[in-house]
Amino acid sequence: MSISQINFSLIIVSLLLGACSQEQEVSEVQNPFGEEVIATINDEPIYTSIFQRYSNMRLQKNVDDLSDDERDGLIEELIQFHLMTNAATNAGISQEQNVIIDLELQKLQMLSRLMATRHLEENPPSETELQIAYEQNIQRLSGVQYKARHILLDEESEAIEIIEELRGDADFQELATARSTGPSGSNGGDLGWFSADTMVPPFAQAVSSMEIGTFSEEPVRTRFGWHIIFLEDTLDSQPPGLEAVRADITTFVEQRKIEDLLNSLRDGSIVDIRD
Repeated sequence: MSISQINFSLIIVSLLLGACSQEQEVSEVQNPFGEEVIATINDEPIYTSIFQRYSNMRLQKNVDDLSDDERDGLIEELIQFHLMTNAATNAGISQEQNVIIDLELQKLQMLSRLMATRHLEENPPSETELQIAYEQNIQRLSGVQYKARHILLDEESEAIEIIEELRGDADFQELATARSTGPSGSNGGDLGWFSADTMVPPFAQAVSSMEIGTFSEEPVRTRFGWHIIFLEDTLDSQPPGLEAVRADITTFVEQRKIEDLLNSLRDGSIVDIRD
């Protein structure tokens, strides 16, 4: 699994720093947004740092690269955000239970994504880890490929009738086109090339036991209905090299690293799930 892109929200954070001397203790609250202000609304500041971040998010541009129209447009958008937010606060919307819950969920999701990203930045997959993961999954990347057609029917009795017609040298593709209820019926039941693990187990078991050029002598039942399968060809596929699947293997290792992190955090916590 690859990690999804992070949508950053604007969060107000206050940092309280204390400094001690022999004569006195001094507590100082620092503004995390800095002191530069790009606009004010009723003396409420819109900080330059927020404007810079919004420019990167909104237009993928640094503020120095903005045209005058872009700059004015972004400032106006931030002003509108502040006006609407202040109106919502004055209307009591910010104190509504659903709003408070939604904001808390957004905070949980955002910080979780940030933590996952930070963890992977500090612990990127090594070449050794990638090689081990590749070797663990190599069997899934190789194996037999099947090329087959099928006729899908709602009733077993219908499938038995068609099998009898096939035994009498009826054309499989014509029967599939005329009788199959599956989406591949219009194409003569063609399923193309596939590996057994992409099919439901009864279908996979049936096709893997067949010989090329034969059809299933008994109807094969799955949750989709009753199948008659015709195996056209097989191919032994060789596994791709590591470089060909590096992105997928990297995602696999990253997922495992996040799972390991979550397991360690859970093991170090007291979790009480209540009815």
